[in-house]
Amino acid sequence: MAESTQQESQGRNPHGLSILSPEERADALIARHIEPHPGKPGIAEYRLRVEENGYPVWSIIGSLSPDGENMDQVARDYQISREAIEAVRAYYERNREAIDARLAANRAY
Repeated sequence: MAESTQQESQGRNPHGLSILSPEERADALIARHIEPHPGKPGIAEYRLRVEENGYPVWSIIGSLSPDGENMDQVARDYQISREAIEAVRAYYERNREAIDARLAANRAY
């Protein structure tokens, strides 16, 4: 078996990096960057880890344009990594209804 084919069969690409499905990548990003808020129950209250300033997911989503073209600007504004924003978007995709309701409640307040 050629070396690259053997690596790929072991879940790695020729550069030694893990090959992840989009779902596995989203899982990894969420696990690395998102945590429950200790004082606010509910999936809509999850936030970035404290090391990433602990911003609520809903507030970052509310700052992003629908197409995500302003990701770099939002990362600068919040002083977080682009990867953290990708984690926020992955979490949002899985919990869109709850987070949209949280955003609507915030706008109504």
